[in-house]
Amino acid sequence: MQAGMEAECIQELRKVIPELESENFLALVEHLSSELGLTKKADLALLEPDDLQQHLKPILRRRLIQAFRPVVDTDQPIILSTIPDEQTALFPSLDTQLTPTSTPPRTQSHSSRFPSTRPQNAWISQFEIPWNKMPASLLKATLRGQRARPEDRRAWKRTVVSAMQEHCPNPNKAACDEIAKMIVSKYPSTFADMTEEDEQLGVGYYSLAKQLKTRVEHANRNNVSEKIRRPRIMSQTSDDGSTKTVRCKVDSYGCINCQPKCVPEGETSESLEDRRKDIMAIFQSAGPRAVDRPDVDESMRLTYIYQRHMLNSCPPPSISVIEEHWPFLFTKRGLCDHFKALTGIDICDRVGEALQSKGTRIINFFQRQTQNRDIQHLLRDIESNTTAMQQSRTGIAAVLLLMKHFQEQEGSIFLLADATATKRSIETDMTLPSTPRLIMLGNTFLLATKWMVSIEGRVAYVLEEHLGFADALSVFFGCFYVFNIEYQEPACATLELIQRFFMRINPEEGTKCTAKTGVSRKTGAVVKRKAEAINSRVASFLHQLTEFEWKNLD
Repeated sequence: MQAGMEAECIQELRKVIPELESENFLALVEHLSSELGLTKKADLALLEPDDLQQHLKPILRRRLIQAFRPVVDTDQPIILSTIPDEQTALFPSLDTQLTPTSTPPRTQSHSSRFPSTRPQNAWISQFEIPWNKMPASLLKATLRGQRARPEDRRAWKRTVVSAMQEHCPNPNKAACDEIAKMIVSKYPSTFADMTEEDEQLGVGYYSLAKQLKTRVEHANRNNVSEKIRRPRIMSQTSDDGSTKTVRCKVDSYGCINCQPKCVPEGETSESLEDRRKDIMAIFQSAGPRAVDRPDVDESMRLTYIYQRHMLNSCPPPSISVIEEHWPFLFTKRGLCDHFKALTGIDICDRVGEALQSKGTRIINFFQRQTQNRDIQHLLRDIESNTTAMQQSRTGIAAVLLLMKHFQEQEGSIFLLADATATKRSIETDMTLPSTPRLIMLGNTFLLATKWMVSIEGRVAYVLEEHLGFADALSVFFGCFYVFNIEYQEPACATLELIQRFFMRINPEEGTKCTAKTGVSRKTGAVVKRKAEAINSRVASFLHQLTEFEWKNLD
């Protein structure tokens, strides 16, 4: 496709023959541009049937010729006989009255039907996205279902905002969200927030909406009269300093089977209680290794509804109480099997693959970027520690780099303990927080080779020595879902990136951290947190990673 062919011209062609497959349509455009010399919309009226014989069947050729051939030999614009949906809704009786050279009297009918005072974003219903001004290379990407190149995305963003400002000088966030949603719904493969596995990231239009709003603010940076910011109203806090519990009543965030309704066939509440007691007896006699027994596995599967009933109860039971009733949940296999029933995901396989492939990409990204001194210092440590197990070192390094990038302290996820420490010594000598922590046993985080997980101030999991970091991270992360625990605010960005990028859990209903306040990464002061569909720092990093890999394709 030649760059000289106007995007508006290509759009008009696509409107007339929408059923033509993308590859055939691109071949037609290439033929019209390179062989016939067609460059603008007016040239379409000069086409002859023989010009299209090699690319279109007879009916499509006739349709295309008829669409662009002038009805009369004048300079009047060509008006197609199809009626826009908006006109049909406002003027249903005019459906058969329009001719190719007449237009409905919209102005008078519209003004008489609607009052002069309109809601702030009423203009959106009249807004038409300027598809005809889309760059030719971007249009080609939409037709082929490809991702937009960064430079095309920036140019398109400026074009859309300029069109929006013709209706409203300073569109608000809700307007940007709606316009972004319209764009993404038409070309999701090109504009939507997607993972590399072609799964939608959250609502899908978060990044585009944010970029549109940023462009609006940039365009209005010197236009004081159009600023719509209102004075802040400081919220009042309770005098008793009470805080919200970190355990949720029922957290279905990203789950497919959070609260099952039906008891398994052949079971009753009494039989499930009997199975629970049998499980406890087996644990007391055989210990946690009995989790691999087929009868234990079957009983844990059948009592899943019973387990969720307790885990979702309000007020939530303590971890100690849960362990008394369901001891096998506090083994790696018991937790991971429950996580799979809850989310449909084999967490160990998913985390292991992600840490190895995506972890390497994250390290490569930071190694080839100009970063702050903390990240550079960590990269030097990563390069010098070649004695650690390669797979575990890659995963640990990736997570530590992410925490440095998000300006989150290692202690908000990891705790370092001596390699010889035991469960009892850790609980005695260390102050363990209420939210989950992954305890790393070794001289440094990178050199750790043994792992424990703590919840509510006590060690809940001691992983076997042959297990690696991927297994440890799986147990740590799985606790947030199995036990309905919100992400701790000091580590919310890293945890959400693990969830969306590594685990590929992408619900649309917001984030798993609902804290109203947090500590500013810049000033250290307590600030009010915004409610977001997706953590803005996570979305920004994933966008940077995608652009970096795009620019560095071999």
